[in-house]
Amino acid sequence: METNVIDSSIVEVAVDSSVVDSSVENSVIEEPPTIEDMLQKQRDYWFTWIDACTKALKDMDKLPDLQCEVFSRRQEALEQYHAFSTKLAKRTKAYKEGYAKLYNEIRPTKLSPGSTSMMYTTEKAIDSQIEARLSEERYNISLIESYMNYMDSTIKTIDGIIYSIANRIRIEEIKIGK
Repeated sequence: METNVIDSSIVEVAVDSSVVDSSVENSVIEEPPTIEDMLQKQRDYWFTWIDACTKALKDMDKLPDLQCEVFSRRQEALEQYHAFSTKLAKRTKAYKEGYAKLYNEIRPTKLSPGSTSMMYTTEKAIDSQIEARLSEERYNISLIESYMNYMDSTIKTIDGIIYSIANRIRIEEIKIGK
C-alpha cells in the first residue's frame, strides 16, 4: 500500500496557477489538473487503500502489520481533514471579504445627471450580481466542503476497520479455544 498524502496547498495550485512544461520541444502549455481531478485522485487513493484493508482482514498473518498501518493512515486522514478545514476557513474568509467589497461597489449610490452607470435597486439584484462574479470561488468552497465530508466518512470507515481488526482477533481466539 503506497502512501500518497495530498499537500494542503493542492487546492491553491489547482485554482491559482498554470503549468508550463518547458521540457517539451514544441512548448506545449499543459493545463493544470483541475481541483475536481485532484480531489477525485485522492478519493480513489483512499477507496483503494480501504478496499485493500478489508481484503487483508481475511488473513490473520497480516493483521499485526495492518493494525499498525491503519492507525498511521487514520492519523494521515485526520491531518488531511484538518488541513482542508484550515483551507476552507481561509477561502471562506476571502469569499466574504470579496463579497463585501463587491457589495460596496455595486450598491445603489446617487448618480450624477447623465450618468450611464447601471444601478441595482434591490438587495436581490445586488446579491445576484455578486454571486455571479464570485461563482468560481463559491464553487471551489463547495468542492472543499464536499471533500471534507468525504474525509470525515473515510475516518469513520477507518475506525470501523480498527474495530474489525480487534473483533477478527477475538473470533480467531475463540476458534482456537483461548
